[in-house]
Amino acid sequence: MSITAKEKFYYSSGAIANGVKSDAFTFFLLFFYSNVIGLTPGLASLAIFIALIIDAFTDPLMGVISDRTKHKLGRRHPYFLLGMIPMSLSYFMLFSIQASWEFSQQLLFIWMLTFTLLTRLGMTIFDVPHKSLGSEMSRSYVERTSIFASRELLGWLGGLTNAFIAYAIFFQDTAEYIPGTKNPEPWIFYGMTGASIMCVSVLLTYFGTLKYKYKQTEDLNVFNIQLIFKQILIALKNKSFLIFFFGYLGIAMSWGMGSSLQIYMTTYFWEFKSIMLVSFLGIYVLATFTAFLIVPYVVKFFEKRSILLFSICFASLIPPIPIFLFITNLMPEKGTWDLFLATTPFVYIANTALASSAIMRESMLGDISDEVELESQIGQQGLMYASSSLIGKLNNGLGILMAGMALEFINFPQGSIVEPSADQIFNLAMIQGPLVALLMAIPFFIFSLYKIDRNRHNEIISELKIRL
Repeated sequence: MSITAKEKFYYSSGAIANGVKSDAFTFFLLFFYSNVIGLTPGLASLAIFIALIIDAFTDPLMGVISDRTKHKLGRRHPYFLLGMIPMSLSYFMLFSIQASWEFSQQLLFIWMLTFTLLTRLGMTIFDVPHKSLGSEMSRSYVERTSIFASRELLGWLGGLTNAFIAYAIFFQDTAEYIPGTKNPEPWIFYGMTGASIMCVSVLLTYFGTLKYKYKQTEDLNVFNIQLIFKQILIALKNKSFLIFFFGYLGIAMSWGMGSSLQIYMTTYFWEFKSIMLVSFLGIYVLATFTAFLIVPYVVKFFEKRSILLFSICFASLIPPIPIFLFITNLMPEKGTWDLFLATTPFVYIANTALASSAIMRESMLGDISDEVELESQIGQQGLMYASSSLIGKLNNGLGILMAGMALEFINFPQGSIVEPSADQIFNLAMIQGPLVALLMAIPFFIFSLYKIDRNRHNEIISELKIRL
């Protein structure tokens, strides 16, 4: 059955919630607690890492629970509403803290850890079943890519909208604060707005996809702890899944660290003003639309692995180029519109590649879940996409941990008063640019081992149809 554009929109709108959360956690959270509130980067990144460790258990657990849920609303939809409340409320509380409260480092750490954990838990309850639903809507090798292209587009637009609201409304430059992200006053309103967008996103996808609430491959009645570990072991025996997991993990570690340091780069290395950062968001939107339009078309002619490897190459090699050009005095002066225009092509190409790789990964995981179902005779879309949800959190969890450790290593100052030295800014650029590019070679090699192509997937689907 072909999925209509309207149905794809309603399904994909749910990704807006995760886009808002991911944008905030990846680009703003470490900066807010370290350079606005005054928590040391090491403790801030540790809070996120602890929450991540707990996620390592809750994500697969949520996947198996969702796979085996029997409810009048189906096995996915009940968790949409159940996850919305802790996700949005805790997100607001995370950014509601004020520097004027003068909390100790210990209290700041506990506050950040508590609401980071609850935000992640709420997102797990919602996002794992939501991704699984997308895989169940179609088994087509090409149409599944189109579904997740739409989901990725709306997710990116959600994050970019969140960033646009932040820079254009809340974090405008003032005489006292340039850029405006150093201003402690607007952050609570930033958190309130993001939480509201999350709620609207979840409600829209909930009511818009009720048509698919009963779409599942088989009826699974038994649920116990022993079964959970058995199902996880089944997935771990699949070579394609292991390649996906560790390849995506490599991307999360490297790109997550680079993304977490980006706000430091734009603030201290490039010295861009808030209006320039707002303008960059238009480039991100254009890049996301480019990936959305190109990838579903290109996948008709090329294998998913080839597209993914090509995307990883460009996402890793392009960002360091303007850094080297600037260091060698081949770029305009810091903080100027000329520098903004000079870096624009690099930002566009890198983000188009990054969005393309994300679309490919989600579509590939659906194919892997079909292979696991064929081998195990059990549909485990929830468990498969739990791994994707987990690694997506690694993107801003482990990435922030690595970024925080890097900032500690180069003795980057904390708080909004102290300014970094020239050497500290240079070291920051070397980490955010060349080091991240080198780390991306790891997932490139891992994904080069991926074997499921168009012919293999057709064989899988044919055998599944015979079995059914």
